[in-house]
Amino acid sequence: MRLGLGAAALALLVLLYFVVRLFMPVWWATRISDQTQGSLTSGIVLGLVYGFVFTFVPLLIAWQARYKKVSWLWKAVIVLAAVLVAIPNLLTLSIYANPSAAAAKARNMIDISATWFPSWSIGGAITGLVLFISIAAFWHLWHSRGQKMKPMKSEMKARNPGPGNHRPPRRPTSANDAGTGDTPRRPPKTGDEFDGGSPTV
Repeated sequence: MRLGLGAAALALLVLLYFVVRLFMPVWWATRISDQTQGSLTSGIVLGLVYGFVFTFVPLLIAWQARYKKVSWLWKAVIVLAAVLVAIPNLLTLSIYANPSAAAAKARNMIDISATWFPSWSIGGAITGLVLFISIAAFWHLWHSRGQKMKPMKSEMKARNPGPGNHRPPRRPTSANDAGTGDTPRRPPKTGDEFDGGSPTV
């Protein structure tokens, strides 16, 4: 069973390879030619947009797989989604990195109807890559700064408690309050006790 599935997967990959190598370059060159319609301006704008968007967005998607909480299955799904989004740039790359006759025909089609598309596509891809690296570097610095600040904030909080944790100082005990404890009071002296003698008859 496993041997049969492995053979079927291998045959599918071989078929996909020949489709991409022989059919997709001409198909993609036709799509680009239809969109630019021989206009140099359209070729520049289309190449810049395609190169930038389909480089920057896939990198952002693939970057989400860096989290440790994401399982390996979801990481594979995220990477696969990033590859799917990058297909337009991969198709353009397959035209210029493919020595087949179909790729040569596709290059001729683009050179005639979308002359500036390949060059500006590379420029857009480089711009998207630089922007992604800048964002990733800024996020890393910000995250590292936050990790370093956490111990400092905890130490400052421990030294200077907030208003809710501040206990009011105890009021000092006065002389008047000293006799208000549990010690019983002596009864007031009578006039005879003040005279120091016995009562007169």
